[in-house]
Amino acid sequence: MDKIYKKAFTLIELLAIVVVISIFTIIFFIDYGKDSKVFALERASRKVAQDLRRTQEMAASGLAGEVGVKGYGIYFDQASTPVDKRLEYILYNNINSVSSADMPYANPPDTPEIIPISEPGIMICDIKYGPVDNMTSTNNVSVSFLPPDPINYIQDNRIGYETSITLCVITNTNQKRTININNTGRIEITNP
Repeated sequence: MDKIYKKAFTLIELLAIVVVISIFTIIFFIDYGKDSKVFALERASRKVAQDLRRTQEMAASGLAGEVGVKGYGIYFDQASTPVDKRLEYILYNNINSVSSADMPYANPPDTPEIIPISEPGIMICDIKYGPVDNMTSTNNVSVSFLPPDPINYIQDNRIGYETSITLCVITNTNQKRTININNTGRIEITNP
């Protein structure tokens, strides 16, 4: 007699497959949470670098033809009070005279555009400024561009200075990205 055997999964095999799929799903979501902060940090640092380049381009394109505008700049502040200062930076129109003493952000009279850090959970955690070989931490820094070249000032210094803006994850300040800019206008992102 011909015996016909039907092939099928037993209940134990089915439970084993469900358990294996559940384990992989849990591992994926645990790792996704860690990686999402790293990706947010990367996106936020690229946005800051993009805004620095945009400010450079505004000065290079001669947009300083606006009434009273002498140049453009970005101001970073990491003052501990209020903490909100670490979650934003300011793009401004420099309407002061063109002397080096007037390059840092002054509100008023400079007109600001407040730009929030684009990713939740990311903040400014360190600002360094100074000669290229001897930068020290500071609470705030202005990076200004004057047309037509553009001429790049860091605070009120035109030659030999650099600044670094370090962004970090609020819940884990060991996860960092640093945006460096020098007086030649070179902007780069590093992973310290």
